[in-house]
Amino acid sequence: MPFIGNAPARVPLTSADITDGIITSAKIVDGTIVNADINASAAIDASKLTGLSSDYVKLLSTSASASSAVSIDGYFTSTYDKYVLYLNGGYMSTANRLNMKVNKSGTAQTGSYDCVGEYQSTQPSDGYVTDTDYFHLGYFGTSTTRRNDAIIEIYNPLGTSYAKAFTWTTNGQDGGYALWTAGAGVHNVTSAISGITISNQLGYNFTIDKITLYGVK
Repeated sequence: MPFIGNAPARVPLTSADITDGIITSAKIVDGTIVNADINASAAIDASKLTGLSSDYVKLLSTSASASSAVSIDGYFTSTYDKYVLYLNGGYMSTANRLNMKVNKSGTAQTGSYDCVGEYQSTQPSDGYVTDTDYFHLGYFGTSTTRRNDAIIEIYNPLGTSYAKAFTWTTNGQDGGYALWTAGAGVHNVTSAISGITISNQLGYNFTIDKITLYGVK
């Protein structure tokens, strides 16, 4: 631009010189935006991103506080063939078994269970347990500083061709001794299930800091 006399001094462009909302993606050079340019609180929805695996997806995150039963229901869909349930940081009001039943239409089912589990302890002792009224997940103690955890695998819950299969591992404590349980079970009914219910057969309350359910393709 020609000037009469001396040209004005150049000054840097500032944000005040740019009208809001006028810069389009066409004005941004491809490959120049890096991770540091994105605000930590941007909360970008995963559906807007590509290249992310959807084969292992969190479906639920909750907790239980002094509860006699927790129902996890309505999360099984045809999208996933397998589900993994994590119970982290648990203890009971009175040391006893933590159990699981399957739900049909939201209601816990009684009977038709085949369950076997092996446990080992630093007491020392070991052995096995069986049940037909529920799945015995493991023994949970009362200590709030020595919590108990479990991993439960649920296979093809919506299938109707064969009985529903489960496997689990639990670490816990009883009277200051470490206790580990590994188990497997089948609910001998072929109809689909809608969820599972965690409880104790004697009605004792339990607390679990975090209950997380994942769907696996």
